[in-house]
Amino acid sequence: MTVTKFAKLLPAVGLACAMALPAMAQTAPANSGTMAPMSPNTMSHSASPMAKAAKEKTKAGGLPADQKFSTASAAAAHCPNSTVEWTALSHSKSYHASSSKLYGKTKHGAYACKSDLDAAGFHQAKN
Repeated sequence: MTVTKFAKLLPAVGLACAMALPAMAQTAPANSGTMAPMSPNTMSHSASPMAKAAKEKTKAGGLPADQKFSTASAAAAHCPNSTVEWTALSHSKSYHASSSKLYGKTKHGAYACKSDLDAAGFHQAKN
């Protein structure tokens, strides 16, 4: 085989080897002295269904899904003793009062009760 043919095959061979590595991974049980293939459950890096559900529930901005509303009236019905604020559900964890120019205007956001936002660690935006 010439060098140029080998150079052309190298990326394909490297990719095939990389794809086969997880399937070839093996583990040895303690004190057995033999190698056994890993079970599919051991090879998976995903979390349990319960952990996934909990993560999805608070994924966007750390506010539970049952405390986010698409309309201000729905949020007001949920929290009659608290004011309704708009949160952009970003990593900044800030919310906007009804007097703010960004109230209800950001692309990804939700209406929520001020008391729920404060309990979740949110703070009022400076603008």
